Amino acid sequence: MIIDSHVHLITHGMAQAAFNRMDKMSKGAISRRGKSGPGIMNRDFIDFLGRTEIAEFARIWVEELDKNRVDRALFLPIGGAGLDEMDQFTSLHPDRFSAYMMPDDPTEKKVVQELEKLVKSGRFVGIKLYPCVSGVSVADERAFPLYEAAGALDIPILIHFGITMAPIADYRLTNPMDLMLPSRMFSETNFIIAHFGAGFFREVLLLGFHAKNIYVDTSGTNNWRMFLPRVMELSEIFKRAIEVYGAERILFGTDTILNGKTGYRDFVLAEQLKALDDLALDQDAHNLIMGGNAARLFGLGEL
Repeated sequence: MIIDSHVHLITHGMAQAAFNRMDKMSKGAISRRGKSGPGIMNRDFIDFLGRTEIAEFARIWVEELDKNRVDRALFLPIGGAGLDEMDQFTSLHPDRFSAYMMPDDPTEKKVVQELEKLVKSGRFVGIKLYPCVSGVSVADERAFPLYEAAGALDIPILIHFGITMAPIADYRLTNPMDLMLPSRMFSETNFIIAHFGAGFFREVLLLGFHAKNIYVDTSGTNNWRMFLPRVMELSEIFKRAIEVYGAERILFGTDTILNGKTGYRDFVLAEQLKALDDLALDQDAHNLIMGGNAARLFGLGEL
């Protein structure tokens, strides 16, 4: 069983809403980013999104999951807009797709009510927070009602810390240590740190030692390793994470985005499977990381 706990659905509507929001935050940020490099949101990608209907997107995703023998994927949006599209998308294949919600501002009172409504559908099983984009620290007490609600509903919260491709990002809000207090105050709420902390691996290990309700996901190319004082092999990253978190608190992910040219990130899947093989991990631990933990944490049942 393989569950990819970290992939992205981006629709044309989601992309446009994100552009508009970022432009309000910093006029011309998108165009400046476009000049500095190709980025994710290039013209070809936007054209692909514009001509791809939700049903067709779902068909492509199922085809890619089948090709790579992935049983289920959990989809993250890129902002608070597009919940209807995400709901429509996941409803087409509820046995293969589940979704996160992502509030643009986790301090708004309406977010808790929105979460409760979405959870009832059975298709939304997690929350994503992006502190350096929302401008709200995870330690901000105004977000605490959301953490409390997530714990009551048994919905985990995934957080992106560290390096980011986002054109609008405040790196003062990227340190995972900000999660220390919330994890203690809301011990019934489960938190997931994406991408091994994306450059804050030492801090992730410190948190894992102190808080048993913090998990980590393996998603992406993990090229943040290039910015460490010493570049670590991926197998070493897995080894240290397992030593601190145990296999029971690590979730597999690829950070795949389908863009019309490249498919599922099979190279990430292969690289991570090799890292686990290099460690000669026992089968039970291997199965937990590759899907068992996600099934338990997100209440997905047996697949």
